[in-house]
Amino acid sequence: MPLDVLLIEDNPTDARLFEDLVNDSGDSVAIKWARSIAEARDSAGQVFDVVVTDLGLPDSRGLETAERVLAEYPGCPVVVMTGLDDPQAGVQAVQAGCQDYVVKGITDPALLVRTLRHAVERRAAERRIRESEERFRTLIEMSPDAIVLIAMSDVPEDAEIMFANSVARRLFKVGAGSDLAGAAASRVFNGIDASGLVHALCHVSREGDGPRGLGDFRLSDGTGARIAVEVSAAPVFVDGRRAVQAVVRDISARREREREQRLAQAVFRTTAEAMMITDAERRIITVNPAFTQITGYPVEDVRGRSPSLLASGRHDAAFYADMWETLEAEGHWRGDVWNRRSDGEVYVQRLTISRITDADGVVTNYVGVFSDVTEEKEASAALQYSASHDALTGLPNRALMVDRLEQALGVHARTGGGLSVLFIDLDGFKPVNDTHGHLAGDLLLQGVAERLRGCVRDSDTVARQGGDEFVVLSHDATDPESAATIADKILQALRPSFDVGAASVRVGASIGIAQAPRDGTTVEDILHAADGAMYEAKRAGKGVWRFAGNDEEPVLLAY
Repeated sequence: MPLDVLLIEDNPTDARLFEDLVNDSGDSVAIKWARSIAEARDSAGQVFDVVVTDLGLPDSRGLETAERVLAEYPGCPVVVMTGLDDPQAGVQAVQAGCQDYVVKGITDPALLVRTLRHAVERRAAERRIRESEERFRTLIEMSPDAIVLIAMSDVPEDAEIMFANSVARRLFKVGAGSDLAGAAASRVFNGIDASGLVHALCHVSREGDGPRGLGDFRLSDGTGARIAVEVSAAPVFVDGRRAVQAVVRDISARREREREQRLAQAVFRTTAEAMMITDAERRIITVNPAFTQITGYPVEDVRGRSPSLLASGRHDAAFYADMWETLEAEGHWRGDVWNRRSDGEVYVQRLTISRITDADGVVTNYVGVFSDVTEEKEASAALQYSASHDALTGLPNRALMVDRLEQALGVHARTGGGLSVLFIDLDGFKPVNDTHGHLAGDLLLQGVAERLRGCVRDSDTVARQGGDEFVVLSHDATDPESAATIADKILQALRPSFDVGAASVRVGASIGIAQAPRDGTTVEDILHAADGAMYEAKRAGKGVWRFAGNDEEPVLLAY
C-alpha cells in the first residue's frame, strides 16, 4: 500500500539523505518536504499517512516541536528524528504522544520504512482501541440499567467500586458528579438484602463460570428510600485483580405495577359487582365470579360471545343504538337494563360501561360493571305504589287522582274534548262502623271499591278520596247522558247487601257530577263543583245523583 509521508526538515542534506534511503527500500513511498512548521502548515489540507519531523527547526526546537506537530496533525502518527548523541529526546517525544523515533544516520532503508509503517499501524490500532473504548463507554452510559464494576477480595466487606455509570449514580443517589471509584461496595449497596448481594457477587468472582442472574434484592438508595432491583453479574479481571461486573436493573416500578395488578385482580375476583371485559369487537374476554353468581353463566360459557346473550328482549334496537352512541361519544354509559339470567329469569341490572383506549386513542376494550337491582326496583315500585294508592282498597288515592285529572284536563284542552268527575259519598256508612266495628267498616269499603271498579271502563279512574268518599274520573262520559248512566250504574251496584264478617249490611250513595269544560277547566274547579253537587244530592234525600249547577229534582232510587 502506498505511503504518503510529510517530512519536516530544515537541513536539505538530511532531507535528501532521508529521501534517498526511502527510495532505496523499493517501497511505494511519496514524500512531501517542508522546511518548517509554518511551511508544513501550508499542506494542512493534504492527508498524510505519517509525519516525520526533525526536533530542531527554524521556528521550533526540542520537545516543543513534537507537541506542535501533534497539535497540527491530530490523528496522524508522528515519528521524530534525533541526533546520534541525543536518543533521549526521541524517548521523550514518544512519551509526549509521538509514535516512534529514528536516529539520523540510519543506513538500513528497510528498517526506516518498516519503522514508518509500524508507526501507521500502531496509530491505527490505538485509534481502533480508542473507538472501541468510546463505543463501550457510550453503551455503558446509554444503558437503561445501572452498571457497576467491583473489585472483589476474599472478604466481602472489602469489595470496592471501580466504576459506576451515571444510571448507577442516579439509582443509588450516591456520589453525584463522580464515578464512585474507590468507594466501598457497602456504601453503595444498602438495605435489607445488601449483605446477601455482596456475598453473591463474591461467589460469582470466585466461581468464574460466566454471567449469571442473581435474582431480586431489596435495597435502599442514599436517601434511605427503598428500591427493588434485579441483578445479574459476570466475573472479570481488571489489572490482574478479580472483579465482578454487575448489571443492576431498577424494578421498583415493575413491582408497583405487579402489586397494583394483584390488587386489581383481587378486586375483580372478590367484588360483589359483576364485571365483564370485552375486546374492541365487543366479544367477551373474561368475567368475574360475581358475574357468574348474578347471571348464572360461568366464564367458559360466555368467553368469545357477545354480551347480547344476556338480552331480555324488553329493549328495542333504538335503546341499544342510543346506548352505544353515548358510550362512543363520552367514553362511558350508565343506566338500568333489563336482562335475562341463564335460567330465563328476567332481572334489572344497574350497568356502567366504560371504553378503554391505548395511548393513541384506539379502543382496545370495553368494561361493564353491574349489580342486580331487581329487589331495589321492586321495593321502589312498591313504595311508589303505596304513595299513590289507598292502602285499604288498593284504589288510587287523592294525590294520584288529582294528577290524572290534571293530565286529562290538559289533553282535553288541546283536543277540545270533555270528561266527567263523579264525587261519591256513602250513605249509612257511619252506623255500620258504630254497630259492627271498624273491621266491618274496612271490609265494607273494600267491597264498595270492588263494585265501583266494575261500573267503569279500564281507562277510567276509581279513587278513594278519603273516609267513605270516592271519585270516578271518566274520559268517555263527555255528555250528561253518559255521565248519568254511570251514576245510575253505581247506585244500582251498591243496592245489594255487603257481607262484613258475621253481619250483612247495606249502604247507599249520594253522587255529585261535574263535567269539563262546562263546570271548570282546572282540577280545583272541577272537584269543587262535583263536591258541591254531591251535597246537593245529600240535601235532596240521599241515594241520588245531581249535576253541578242543576236545580232540577234528582232521581231517587229505593234501596
